[in-house]
Amino acid sequence: MSGVRLLVTGAGGFCGLHACAFFARRGYEVVGVLRHADDPRTAVLQRLGAGAEFCDLTDRTEVDRLIARVRPERILHLAGLSSAGPSWREPARYLEVNVMAAVYLLEAARREMGDRFRFAAAGSMLRFDWPPDGGAPRPPHPYSLSKTLLTAVVQSWHHLYGTAAVVAEPANLIGPGPSLGLPALIAAHIRALRRARLAGAPDPAPFRLSSLTERRDYVDVRDAVRAYEVLLERGEPGRVYPIATGRQRTLGEVAAAYERAAGFRVEWLIGDSDAPSPPPADPSALTALGWRPEIPFARSVADTLDDDAGGVAWFMRTGQD
Repeated sequence: MSGVRLLVTGAGGFCGLHACAFFARRGYEVVGVLRHADDPRTAVLQRLGAGAEFCDLTDRTEVDRLIARVRPERILHLAGLSSAGPSWREPARYLEVNVMAAVYLLEAARREMGDRFRFAAAGSMLRFDWPPDGGAPRPPHPYSLSKTLLTAVVQSWHHLYGTAAVVAEPANLIGPGPSLGLPALIAAHIRALRRARLAGAPDPAPFRLSSLTERRDYVDVRDAVRAYEVLLERGEPGRVYPIATGRQRTLGEVAAAYERAAGFRVEWLIGDSDAPSPPPADPSALTALGWRPEIPFARSVADTLDDDAGGVAWFMRTGQD
């Protein structure tokens, strides 16, 4: 894809940094979007072979100027707020960031590029289904509402304007880099535990798992960014594509995998949560386009444990994804 200009929003995040590294290596002309010009991750993007632009995606004027400067042929929209808990306190902010930023990007690109661009946005498997009988929507939290509306916007822009846009719904991401997800938190705890034992210091407090039975699908972030390329180039406009392995693991299995990788027993504090596990995701629409997860779960676990460089610093050390 030499010479194809790709704009990656959320370029300083966990998936964004991996995406910039991957697409630059694939020959795209990558431009990563950060919010502030003094963001230290600018140097990381440069090391990965990507350019950097600075924009508040909730400011329509700034977005218009960004698109006019870059004129991207592909847009990978990864920016957004991703924690359900805080969305209860700031529902308007979640709608502004997760919905209106996508509207501004789609409209600016449509005016600037016409039909000469393709768009993929990161949705969420926490999206809820609208009542089929026209009843009142019942989102579980404002975050879910924001991601459901994001999906509606992307699909509607295809329906209304013919925009070649898709939504990807990634499962729980795992892998090295600056993640705040459960796998990264467990890995950080085990590294702290290892350091304490080597220094003869007391163990840190046990890591709390909400239960041993909740089930999740974990997909390596590096497999996820490969899926984004497939969707940007071959995804059917207007569709929603789950990015998943198709296999769910209990939290107990996840904890056991980290113990095996660490080589020692870990004390866990187990809660009694009876929260329902999400239904298994069906990645068949994506696999029909030729994508398959390649990185085994055990390697993903090992790589998060080996990431002693401190998240963003891992990219500075390796220069790769």
